[in-house]
Amino acid sequence: MSEELEIVDIKWERVNVTYIVEFTGDEVEAFYLTSNANPGEKLYPIAFERVDTTRYELTINVTLFNRRGQVPNGTYFLVALTGVDLHPANFPLANVGELDEHSRAFVYNKNRSAYTVTFGVSDNDGAPYFLMRTYSFGRSAGKPSSTRARMKSKLKSKWVKAKRKTLRGVFAVAAKTRPAEGNNVLFASEARPNMQGNLKAVHDRMLERGLDQDFNFGYSFRTGRTSSRQNALNLAWQMGKANTILIDDYFAVLKDLGDRNKQKIIQLWHAGSGFKSVGYSRFGQYGSPNLRNAHRLYSYAICGSQHLRDVYSEAFGIEREAVLATGLPRIDGFLREGRADEILPEFEAEFPDSRGKRKILLAPTFRGRGSGDAHYDYEEIDFPALYEACGQDTVVLFRQHHFIPEPAPIPSEFSDRLIDVASFPDTNDLLLISDVLVTDYSSVIYEYSLLERPMIFFAYDLETYSATRGMHRAYEEAAPGSIATTFDELVALMREPELSVEKTKEFVRENFDHVDTNNSDRVIDTLVLADPIVEFASDGPISYDDLRDRDLEEDPEHDAEEHLATPADDDATAVAGVEENKENQWQISR
Repeated sequence: MSEELEIVDIKWERVNVTYIVEFTGDEVEAFYLTSNANPGEKLYPIAFERVDTTRYELTINVTLFNRRGQVPNGTYFLVALTGVDLHPANFPLANVGELDEHSRAFVYNKNRSAYTVTFGVSDNDGAPYFLMRTYSFGRSAGKPSSTRARMKSKLKSKWVKAKRKTLRGVFAVAAKTRPAEGNNVLFASEARPNMQGNLKAVHDRMLERGLDQDFNFGYSFRTGRTSSRQNALNLAWQMGKANTILIDDYFAVLKDLGDRNKQKIIQLWHAGSGFKSVGYSRFGQYGSPNLRNAHRLYSYAICGSQHLRDVYSEAFGIEREAVLATGLPRIDGFLREGRADEILPEFEAEFPDSRGKRKILLAPTFRGRGSGDAHYDYEEIDFPALYEACGQDTVVLFRQHHFIPEPAPIPSEFSDRLIDVASFPDTNDLLLISDVLVTDYSSVIYEYSLLERPMIFFAYDLETYSATRGMHRAYEEAAPGSIATTFDELVALMREPELSVEKTKEFVRENFDHVDTNNSDRVIDTLVLADPIVEFASDGPISYDDLRDRDLEEDPEHDAEEHLATPADDDATAVAGVEENKENQWQISR
């Protein structure tokens, strides 16, 4: 029987392309991409699983393939390795017309850049092998039409270049003061004016353990509204002298400041992995990151469970091995015994109309692009009907996303049952004293699920939100509770005497490896006090000559394991032209 590698099917899921292949020869040891111009000179390993005796499933994340980058520009054969032989893949010639349907164009950078993945067959009449082509394209923003606008743009570009040069200079000077023993720790956020969530939990636990005697703590907390020249210089200085940098949100300045080779940069992401896609999971969609992005610069990131490591790896564009399932530090205080009993009297004293009543917390996420245009569609709520549905024994607590500064538009005549609780300091404390949570796509479901209380998902714009934001899994499958897509359905569910929590329990089993109060300690012990030993992605492709000279019979199991193991920018407006040119040059060089 002749040995032939044939592609049976091609499937896409976000940035992941999967090939289903058949091979009629011996068991395949590894699969690779290799240039059609110089086959075998460079071999890029592909992760794969054997499905049955002749079928294999190959998966490529096109944005996380080589050195935390995309599949490099080029045209490739897909090949299988058996012994010292490479077998190029075929595609059924009768079905070649289908390849156009499988091709993808990922448009990003305000529609000025694109990364394309297309398929075809080689033009060799004797051996028309399957080809995968990947290319990055870019164009400049164009020059302003008027002389005055061009001059203004040029001055702004020069100013931004000068500012960045200054900040890099401050960083470099500070780096010379960085101690070799690694005792400077920086807690920082560019999205919050003060320490919150996972950062605060880790910080406070380090204080409780007396680690401030062994480490020097630095702090930088800014938002777009509070940033200034002075605190920018302070941030550059603090980052330069830090051995360990702890952040909890997107941190754009890492593109200019920070050195992953000499500093430990730890992402304590502020939210659980909610429904919506973030980072590279939405590459090519609205809000997509560039191929060169600050997310890629993390030394490590944390998540709640082994199940979520792949999700975070894809979102941040880093290896799965760099994502550790330590658990979420912020749930330590949330799960502390007696916390709810402490909060309830304080809450009911501030909001006396809620005393002794069933409390339904309405805590949706925002709509819009970000903090600048964040809003919630309150016209979807019939306030008189909601008031009537509460009756004498229930209150609804309105808690808006922190991006929305305006109060909920509750008519004053309904304020005894419909209560705006935006003034209460901590959302987690509100979760603790609530009997039912009403939300939509928010990550507050992570903490609340640990209480195993009912959740209602009011997703009136499900189709629109799914289409524009993207989701990892079907909403109906992922939501750990009952779904209402209309206001009438929401009211009906609120009136239910008993809502099921079975999906909530399953959600906890899937997303939390640790339901305890030791999550901060795991982060500190594993990432701050120690350096995890992990196998990161290969530094580059290997060559066929290296494979040919290798003793493939030495340890087949070990060889298989090695093959399997391979793996909104705040300056965007100010320096569009400069950044786009740098981005395009970087893509081409890849």
